[in-house]
Amino acid sequence: MKKLLVYLKDYKKETVLAPLFKMLEASFELLIPIVVKLIVDVGIANRDTGYVGRMCFVMILLGVIGLVCSITAQYFSAKAAVGFATKLRHILFSHMQKMSFSQMDKMGTASMITV
Repeated sequence: MKKLLVYLKDYKKETVLAPLFKMLEASFELLIPIVVKLIVDVGIANRDTGYVGRMCFVMILLGVIGLVCSITAQYFSAKAAVGFATKLRHILFSHMQKMSFSQMDKMGTASMITV
């Protein structure tokens, strides 16, 4: 695994930010039931329509912020994954180009793909 992590060194920012934004998304989604509880316990129990409206706005705001965090997390994780795969493919291709034809024939196509 340590051999593969070398190819992620140029994507340190993305490998940190992607899980961070995913954690933020999950946190905002976990706040939704608390807001619903407040709507039921405080707003509906006291028949306060203004409070219910404000809490519904807060719930929509939490959902939108969670969506933005989710899209941002996907962007950073995709950027890191594509960069990692590109570097790995480049290194593998350059390694295979250094091999002689007899080595390639001896190794076989299936082994070269999985190596």
